[in-house]
Amino acid sequence: MIIYTDHSALKHLLGKADSKPRLIRWVLLLQEFAREIRDKKGTENVVADHLSRLATPLRKEGGCELPIDDSFPGEHLFALAVSSAPWFADLVNYLACGIIPSDMNSHQRKRFFSQAKSYFWEEPCLYKACGDGLIRLCVPEEEITSIISHCHDKPSGGHASGDKTAAKILQAGFYWPTLFKDVHAYVRACDRCQRTGGWSRRNEMPLNYVLDVEIFDVWGVDFMGPFSIL
Repeated sequence: MIIYTDHSALKHLLGKADSKPRLIRWVLLLQEFAREIRDKKGTENVVADHLSRLATPLRKEGGCELPIDDSFPGEHLFALAVSSAPWFADLVNYLACGIIPSDMNSHQRKRFFSQAKSYFWEEPCLYKACGDGLIRLCVPEEEITSIISHCHDKPSGGHASGDKTAAKILQAGFYWPTLFKDVHAYVRACDRCQRTGGWSRRNEMPLNYVLDVEIFDVWGVDFMGPFSIL
């Protein structure tokens, strides 16, 4: 990194023996970078010279200027959100590179090889040959909720039951090991489904049977036209 500046004293900052604590912190911060400081006149370095002279309003609090903030945000420790590997990471490593997980015992390894026979890798996707003869796409965890929502909440789903929603997902060509469990949990947590509830025979209107029948009375039956009883 080459720094062009008209501040020639900056070159002698690193070699200064007696410095104030603030200058020492600046030196420690600069030592983290591979830099080369070159002197350049402000008239030749027009862009940087113009930016250094921009007017900035002074921050004031109660009529007094605030003290200089010596904190360095780059020295703070921040947390990074790291997404975990998908459930089929071991299968992909084995099918693509032949890497076998090292933390498996003999029983787990035997079961792993038995499961791997149903999967095949076609970059960048993993597919499984299911028991019904169809080949389905393996879905990672972060896409499961959106797929269930599309097959259950959207107009094409119609807030169907858990089994019907799972059948739609399988018909669409998606697969993950806990498909039925996740779908039923999603349907149970659906607010509209809980408000509507399921219809059973006890929710139907009671049937009133015709007890008194007279000759030549006309009465109707569903899906049939009226007729006379002689």
